[in-house]
Amino acid sequence: MLKTAGHVKKHYKPCCIIFEDFMKRNGVNATFDAFLVEIDKWAVKITDPEQQDMLRGDMLEILAEIFFGAFPNDPAVGLTDYTPVPLPQDYGVDGTGKNAAGTDCAVQIKYRGNPTNLVTYPEIARTFTSAVLQMNLPLYNGQDSIFIFTSAYDVTVACKTVMGNKIHVLSRGIIQNKIDNNINFWNHAYKEISSTLLPVTQTITVKVT
Repeated sequence: MLKTAGHVKKHYKPCCIIFEDFMKRNGVNATFDAFLVEIDKWAVKITDPEQQDMLRGDMLEILAEIFFGAFPNDPAVGLTDYTPVPLPQDYGVDGTGKNAAGTDCAVQIKYRGNPTNLVTYPEIARTFTSAVLQMNLPLYNGQDSIFIFTSAYDVTVACKTVMGNKIHVLSRGIIQNKIDNNINFWNHAYKEISSTLLPVTQTITVKVT
């Protein structure tokens, strides 16, 4: 069961429909870009812009947990034991995990509808401050202290300059390289959603109304 189960249950219909659809695509147009397009189709049905952004962000957080679970030993990913931070405690840290050295680290997930809108230094500075002062995470110790999972192309130059090797950026391109038309990944994703929502003997087909 996914630790982002609250998000999955909150967005039951888009989770069911999107992940089943991508599993059934059998490696054809089962891409990260296509996934983001499907999320946006559901978001624009909501009248409240704040709720639209919440759905987009929550769905990316769900995908991030599935992604981390699918590639635990991949050096390009390098994160295990991902655990989301409860919303009332989220002041800039979306989750925690352990890096390749086994050190506790912070995770920030950033949705960008426009991938050229890069993740900024102030955003990650907020993550660093919250992680150190509120969560007592040892971000000063070594590299890869903050993992950034984002649909943006990258982080800004200022962010790289100040944060240096403390940030591990999983950008749009890296995510695409791992999951685009990857049949095994989308099968795994569907099973994770299914096991979170229903007993293993059931399926999660939902009709669109």
